[in-house]
Amino acid sequence: MNTRLSSLQSAVADTADTVAQEASRFGELARSWWTRNATAVRDAAGSMREGASALGSRTRLYVKDEPVKSVVVAAAFGAALTGLLLWLFHRDD
Repeated sequence: MNTRLSSLQSAVADTADTVAQEASRFGELARSWWTRNATAVRDAAGSMREGASALGSRTRLYVKDEPVKSVVVAAAFGAALTGLLLWLFHRDD
């Protein structure tokens, strides 16, 4: 009977060690995944910020060089957007 209890205790200890090892391994994998993806998100946000800044600079230069065209393009875009919105709202009637 004592050997059975000893064998059971040994099996429980082995199982506990295995669970602890797997939990530790899972924790490391999760930490690695989080670090890798957080870096990717930071890099993508930085790229988007740089792209938006470059677009803003190009837009300012275009408006400075072509003020009349800029106003005409903005007015045409606004009219097209207004027309689209009016069409969408009246389509449901």
